[in-house]
Amino acid sequence: MSAHELICPLLAESAAGLLDAGQERAVREHARECPECAAELMSLAAAAQAMELMPCPAPPPDLLSRTQARIAADRERREAQRLGLAGALCAAGMAVSACVLLQPVFGPMVWLAATLVPMLPAAAAAAILAGRRVAGSAQ
Repeated sequence: MSAHELICPLLAESAAGLLDAGQERAVREHARECPECAAELMSLAAAAQAMELMPCPAPPPDLLSRTQARIAADRERREAQRLGLAGALCAAGMAVSACVLLQPVFGPMVWLAATLVPMLPAAAAAAILAGRRVAGSAQ
């Protein structure tokens, strides 16, 4: 890769003043020898200077509160996901326990009991989490 190919990507950063001293020196030395890069550097520097003179609009006054609300909603969503996972694991544990404990009582019907018993609290937990999420998003 030639020096020209190495320096060209750095021209915009040089014009914006973002390079360290060593890189800036390399760009300036190359620009002295390469009229194409010198012209490009001058053009980019003029554009950077013009952008610095442009007014910077103020952020919306409610930006901080909206950002904090989104962070809180995301935190609640992650917490609800963790609670849902814990509920699913609990339901699976109850299903296995029901199979083992209810086999002598229900015989072959144990799978029906093993699915119904844990599904009732799992459905209740899902309803509670759904209600909590709706209430949290209304704020």
